[in-house]
Amino acid sequence: MLLHHVEALEILLQGLCGVHRERLRIHEMCLKSGPNLGLVASEVRLLCDLEQPEPAWTVKHVGGAMRGAGAEQISVLVRTMVESKASKNVLRVFYALGYKLDHELLRVGFAFHFQRGAQITITVSSVNKMLKLHATDEAVPVTPGIQLVEVTAPASSENYTEVVAAMSSFCEYLAP
Repeated sequence: MLLHHVEALEILLQGLCGVHRERLRIHEMCLKSGPNLGLVASEVRLLCDLEQPEPAWTVKHVGGAMRGAGAEQISVLVRTMVESKASKNVLRVFYALGYKLDHELLRVGFAFHFQRGAQITITVSSVNKMLKLHATDEAVPVTPGIQLVEVTAPASSENYTEVVAAMSSFCEYLAP
């Protein structure tokens, strides 16, 4: 989304969601497993919420997209995702396990969290790359003037059809 449309989107989302936006400033590190950690390479993301008074860490693993006949019948992308809260020494733990830093990003923007048939989160952010290791204050936009818009909702095998319906219904309001 182009930067000059962000204010209009924010006003629309405020009306649709009925909640106030939250500031978003997330330092994201992508780690990849080394060759000695198994037959299949894995990737995890360490996320640090820099908006918190005490930085809060999350470990996130995002799986591949759902495939097959069921996936072709729905209008949203379904992926497995596992998230866990972690202590501030989580990076050292993954380095000790043999993971290597692949890249890091800084996402800056805002988010809305609300309930509408499912717990839906909308984030609007710029994606920034770090020119120096862990230098969040020196991050520069990957695509200046363009914002990434993500709409996500957690689902389980028991409720994913309801979540898909809620997401599809909500996203119709966002269509250009």
